[in-house]
Amino acid sequence: MSSSSKRPRKASEEAVPALSHADQLQALHQREAGKTVMYKHDAWGHMETRFVRTQNVAAWEAKGFLRR
Repeated sequence: MSSSSKRPRKASEEAVPALSHADQLQALHQREAGKTVMYKHDAWGHMETRFVRTQNVAAWEAKGFLRR
């Protein structure tokens, strides 16, 4: 069952305006404000970091994460 009609191409995504480095850092800090940093090392020795709401810390500790 081969069809000779080709699928129309998707329109290319619109370019997102570039943020300055300072703006990116400010947005990052706003997202992380009031959260607890949790981390653990995985089987490959990489560190996995999560920014967790304070009420969820116990659940993440149960998953093997450590509080920073």
